[in-house]
Amino acid sequence: MLAATARLNSLAFRARVQYPRTRCCASMSQPVPAQSTLRRQVVTAFVQRPSDAAVLLVLRSDKVGTYQHKWGAVSGGIEGEGESPVSRAQQEIVEETGLTADQVTLVRSGRPLAVNDGRLHFCVHPFLFCLRPEHCKAQATLNWENEGAAWVAPEAIPGLNAVPLLWETYRHLHLPIAHEAAVQRLLSDRQSGATQLAATALGELQQAAKALAEAEAEAGSDATPGGGAAGGSEVGGGGEAALQDLCSLGYHLAVARPSMAAVANSVAAVLAATQEELQARAGTGSVTVREVTSVLQTAAAAEQHRLATAAAELSQQATAVLAELSAAHGSKQELAVMTLSYSSSVLAALKAFAAQGRKLHVTVCESRPLCEGVQLAGVLAGAGIQCTLITDAQAAVFIDRCQAVLVGADAVTPTAAVNKVGTCLLALAARHFGVPVYALADSGKLSPGPLEALAHPGLAAPQQEEEEKAAGEVTVAWNQAAPGVAVRNVYFEPTPLELVTALITESGKLERGAIAAAVHKRRELYKAAFQLC
Repeated sequence: MLAATARLNSLAFRARVQYPRTRCCASMSQPVPAQSTLRRQVVTAFVQRPSDAAVLLVLRSDKVGTYQHKWGAVSGGIEGEGESPVSRAQQEIVEETGLTADQVTLVRSGRPLAVNDGRLHFCVHPFLFCLRPEHCKAQATLNWENEGAAWVAPEAIPGLNAVPLLWETYRHLHLPIAHEAAVQRLLSDRQSGATQLAATALGELQQAAKALAEAEAEAGSDATPGGGAAGGSEVGGGGEAALQDLCSLGYHLAVARPSMAAVANSVAAVLAATQEELQARAGTGSVTVREVTSVLQTAAAAEQHRLATAAAELSQQATAVLAELSAAHGSKQELAVMTLSYSSSVLAALKAFAAQGRKLHVTVCESRPLCEGVQLAGVLAGAGIQCTLITDAQAAVFIDRCQAVLVGADAVTPTAAVNKVGTCLLALAARHFGVPVYALADSGKLSPGPLEALAHPGLAAPQQEEEEKAAGEVTVAWNQAAPGVAVRNVYFEPTPLELVTALITESGKLERGAIAAAVHKRRELYKAAFQLC
C-alpha cells in the first residue's frame, strides 16, 4: 500500500495539527490566544485518485524545519492577507508534486482546524482535490521539501508515522457515503425555497445523528467513530468524535447552497446549541455518543419548530401589510400584487389575505428557466385567487397596474436581499413606476455572507459565486440550436435594499440598522457552531 520508505507508527496517534516549516506542539484543549498573539494561516491539500479513492501523501525531507521524515499532505503558508487559500493550495501542489492545475480539480473545502502552541496560533484550511479522469495515472515529481510520495488508502493514515493531526484534517474533508448522499440531495433540490431547504438540511443532520446512535448501540459500547477526535471541542472520547462528525456534515450541508442563508443559519443554530449544552453537561469530564446525538436531536427539533412558527408569524405580518395597502387603495377595490418565482412565505401571505374575504389579483412572473412561478400561479388559482401569468420580460408592462410587489428572500445581508434572478429588474421597474416593493424573510435568513467565505477568507472558488446551473435548462425551450453562443444560467442575485420599501420579518418591519446588528450576531454564531479559527 505504501512505498518501502513508509514508516508505521507503533505509538498512539497524537492529536496535533500539521504545519509547514513551523514548530507546533499545543493540544486542542488549550485556550484560544489573545488577539495580540501571532496568527498564521496555512493550507493542507489532499489529492485523491478517482480509481480507488487513495490520497497522495508526501514524505517530508530532512531539509524542512519540522516533522522531518514524516508523512503528510501537501501544505504551505498563506503568504499575504487576501490571498486565496485555494490558489495557495494549488500552487503548493504544483511546487511539491509537479501536478499542474489542469491535472487536478477542487472537490471541496473542509472546516478549518485551530491550534495554539503558546506562542503562535495556527489555522489550517483543508482542501480536497481529485485527479481529473484523463490524468488518473499521473505521478508526483518531488521538490526539495519531500523525499518520497505514495498513494495511500485513507483508512491507513492513522497507522502512519505522520505529521500531527493528519487523520483529523482528512476527516474534515471526507464524506461517508450516507453523508455524501445527504449533501447531494440538498444540491439537487431546485424547487424548494430557502426555508424548506433549511428543514431538509436539519432532517439530514437528524438522520446522521440517529445513525451514529444506532451504530453505538449496536456496538454495545461508546466506541469512537472514525478512530479519533477531530480537535477543537472539550467534549472527549467517543462523544467528541461523534460531535466532530456531525459538525463536519453540518458544514458541508451549510456550504452546499451558498445563496440559501436559511440552510447555514439553521444548521449553525443547531450545532451551537448542541455544543453549548454538551459543554454544560461535560464540565471537566466527557460525554457519550448517546448524549451527543440526543442533544442534537432536541436542538434540531427546536429549530424545526422555530422555522414553522416563524413562517406563521411572518405570514401574519405580511398579511397586515397587505391589509394596510388595501385600505389605502380602497378596501372594496381589488388589490393587485406582482411577484415572481415560488416563495412559500409569499404564498402563505397571499392565501391568508384572500381568506379574509379580500379582493386580490396576483400577477406572477414565470421565472425562467425552471418557471417556478407557473407552479405558484397554479396553487393560487387552486385557492380561488385570480392570477395572471406573464413572462419575466413583461414585468414592466404590467407593473403600473399593481399596488405592490411582494417577493421572498433567500438571504438578507446589510446591503441587499438575495432572491431568484429577475428580482432586481422587477424592483427597478417598480421604483420607476412608484410601486412599493416588500421582501419577506424570517430572521433566519439574515446572513453574514456564505459560510465558506467566512471559514476561508479570500476564497474565490466557484462555490462562493452566485449559483449557476446548466445552460441546458435555458436552451431546452428553444426549437433550434445556437452554435458558438455562450449561454449563462445564474439563479440568484442581490437586490440593493435601496430598492426595497421594507423588509418584513416575523417580528415586523426591520430597519437597516437592526439588520446589520443581527448579521453581526449571526457571524459570531457561525464561528462558534463550526469552530472556525
